[in-house]
Amino acid sequence: MGSDRRGGEESASTRTAILDATAQIMREEGYAAVSSRRVADRAGLKSQLVHYHFGTMDELFLALYQRYEEQYFQRHAKALASRNPLRALWELSADTAGAELSLEFIALANHRKAIRKEIARSTERYRSLQVAVISRVAEDLGISEDDMPADVLCFLMVATSRALITEAAVGVSAGHAQMRAYVERRLQALEARSAPET
Repeated sequence: MGSDRRGGEESASTRTAILDATAQIMREEGYAAVSSRRVADRAGLKSQLVHYHFGTMDELFLALYQRYEEQYFQRHAKALASRNPLRALWELSADTAGAELSLEFIALANHRKAIRKEIARSTERYRSLQVAVISRVAEDLGISEDDMPADVLCFLMVATSRALITEAAVGVSAGHAQMRAYVERRLQALEARSAPET
């Protein structure tokens, strides 16, 4: 029994090392640089182990995306459960940590249908959660759906933050400070509406 557990732990450890190595290569050099040999070298393993644990490169990319998605979803759920979910959603969406991996997955989706399908599924998952929370916040603030449609606000926040991250990744900053300042003013105005009167 101890031997089975140790074997399972070694297998899980090997899978984690492969996924970590794949993520590192994608961040540093892009998804096109990922190969079973490069991943194995980075992880300090034999290249056969990559295919043993993941079968194909598509399966490896899919497993990495699913791990990344689950980590992001946990951060997402925590942000949306916070005292100021609109601010938390904005900060999470505009966070550049991990942005390079996210951009690589989007680029990879142009060539891998399985990744494209997973990105679509996970985006719908996030979006429905975001819209539900934003609807609740708007209702709590007494803002009508006509004045601030939750699905529109959600889309604008996510699209704006993604544009800021994408442009910054290629060295564009024109209008970024102004956009961030504008969002900050709008968030402060909403937070002032929800602050308890003294």
